[in-house]
Amino acid sequence: MTKLSLVMPLYNEARLLPRSLASIVRQTNQDFELIMVNDASTDATLELAQQFVKQHTNFKVVSQPYNQGISNARNRGIEEASGELITFIDGDDWLDPNYVDYFLKAFADPKLDLAVCGFYKESPTLVAKKQRQQQYKIIKRSEMLYQLTKITGKVMGYTWNKVYRLAVIQQNHLRFYPDLPLMEDQVFNVQYCTLVNRFGIGTQQLYHYWQHNESVTHTYNLQNVKSIGQANYRIVKTILTQKS
Repeated sequence: MTKLSLVMPLYNEARLLPRSLASIVRQTNQDFELIMVNDASTDATLELAQQFVKQHTNFKVVSQPYNQGISNARNRGIEEASGELITFIDGDDWLDPNYVDYFLKAFADPKLDLAVCGFYKESPTLVAKKQRQQQYKIIKRSEMLYQLTKITGKVMGYTWNKVYRLAVIQQNHLRFYPDLPLMEDQVFNVQYCTLVNRFGIGTQQLYHYWQHNESVTHTYNLQNVKSIGQANYRIVKTILTQKS
């Protein structure tokens, strides 16, 4: 059984996808599968993905019949995954070589439910900052929920700096909400964390988060405002009704 499934939704990522895939090829620990979900791209994304699939047996690509958005692409990845563990990464970001190895070593703890690594914020104009100290600690659910819902911090509500147990997702029928263009990952994280108990947080920066002006998170419109409101409502409701 493959240890870790990397799910990568793709929509018109041809310009930056080679950098991302090259970083995955360079992983020091190859006990993973990469599932690329092509969300009906109209550029050369699919062709580039297929080239890497031909060269690497642990890479595969599946295609959505029409553009359905990142949440549905991630949900398709959950359905396709065969790993014991799973994470969700983006096609314009890239990984440090020890990304996979870090998480597999963290989950050597059989009681661990979720692991977190640090990350760099990258952009054409931003110089990424490196943390001076590297720490790893086990925390309780209350602290994890606090870290997930903070406006700033080293954990945040992203999925790409976290690895989950696939069985927890499957057994509880967890999925990403397609009606949320923003904060769908934070809602997913909160729902997952209310179901489990043991969390490992590390500050070692192993993921490079590429920020650009075209990102939906940089766009202000009424749909995004509505999404934020709906997401926050679901987060609060989940926390208030969490299992003890």
